[in-house]
Amino acid sequence: MKQKKNLTLSKEYRRYFISLLKSAFEKVGILDKQLSKKEYKPYTFSVYLGEEFNIDKEIQSGKIISLLFSSGDPVIVTSFYNGILELKKKNCIVINNVNLYINDIKLMPYLKINSTSAIFKTLGVAVLNDPNSSADDFNKWYIIPTDNLERFNECLSQRTNSRYQFLTKKAGIHPIKLSLPDGSFIKETIVQHYGGYVRGFRGIFKLEGTPEILQFVYDYGLGIRTGQGFGMLEIVKKE
Repeated sequence: MKQKKNLTLSKEYRRYFISLLKSAFEKVGILDKQLSKKEYKPYTFSVYLGEEFNIDKEIQSGKIISLLFSSGDPVIVTSFYNGILELKKKNCIVINNVNLYINDIKLMPYLKINSTSAIFKTLGVAVLNDPNSSADDFNKWYIIPTDNLERFNECLSQRTNSRYQFLTKKAGIHPIKLSLPDGSFIKETIVQHYGGYVRGFRGIFKLEGTPEILQFVYDYGLGIRTGQGFGMLEIVKKE
């Protein structure tokens, strides 16, 4: 996507792109049927704000913004693609009172995971919470790998399998574990989101599990709030 001048956004910029996704799905008539309920969303996305990206009290993007979208459901992928094509016909869309032009749409090659471990990198921020903690305790409710890796992996396996069963309609438990071998790193990241704050992390790390569950987190995102622009991953190295 391209605009004629740099785009000024609030630090809660993800909500603009959530609205863009909803507009795309509305164009093909699936929003009310599949996506409007407050349940796990069958996709994840991330926004790259360009090489000129700068953050202070507000966010200053570059003139070219990339929206990355992923789902393990071919119906969702096709619907999103067709919806974006329909939006492109409008010549421009408006985000934060700035005209935004959709100038290019690319379908990336499908990447199949056949191994039981791989090195991943976050695209943006990943978020996970601990259901045994109080939501009033910010630093315990949101958990990152460097807090307590054992407890993090318990929460990760629980949350991932809950989403897996809901979205794939398949039974069975697939344990999944994050580890931090040489060359990996985790950086705590706190972001503003819908009037509050979310604690998450960025980094490079190893995930171990069945090929099916690794494929799931690659397709649908890692952690929670994946439909709000968190948890998208890229593969650094298959093992």
